[in-house]
Amino acid sequence: MNNDYSRAEAIQRLNELLAEEMEASMRYLHLSTLVQGIDRLVIQKVLKDNHEETIEHAEQVSEKIIQVGGTPAPKLNLELSGEKCTGIEALQSALLFEQAALDAYREFLECVEGNGDVILEEFARQQVAIESEHVSELRMLLGESHLGGE
Repeated sequence: MNNDYSRAEAIQRLNELLAEEMEASMRYLHLSTLVQGIDRLVIQKVLKDNHEETIEHAEQVSEKIIQVGGTPAPKLNLELSGEKCTGIEALQSALLFEQAALDAYREFLECVEGNGDVILEEFARQQVAIESEHVSELRMLLGESHLGGE
């Protein structure tokens, strides 16, 4: 779609995605320590699994940056609160940052779509699919059902 999207812009955007994945992994890890009550037994495992998966995503983004000739150089911006939370509150927080990741990958896909860089376009499509599934899984855990495009 955007034929003017340069390799340098793609690398910059990938570094922003890398920062987002790294921040999400730290948020998941931190959130898993804050869950209180009986929910902790189940929710903590979900959050730790998601933590490990976001680390894998960060590694994949880093590899993609290197593959297209860049250097991974994320600029992290992270503030973590120390407030205890219920399992539901933790899942609601997780849903917010999974939705943010989905939106970021969708924006990246819009930028690289149709510009001839099949590697980046397919990577973006794959990440949109993965993040869509994460958002859907969290909504299911929260008892929400959202049919449609998300």
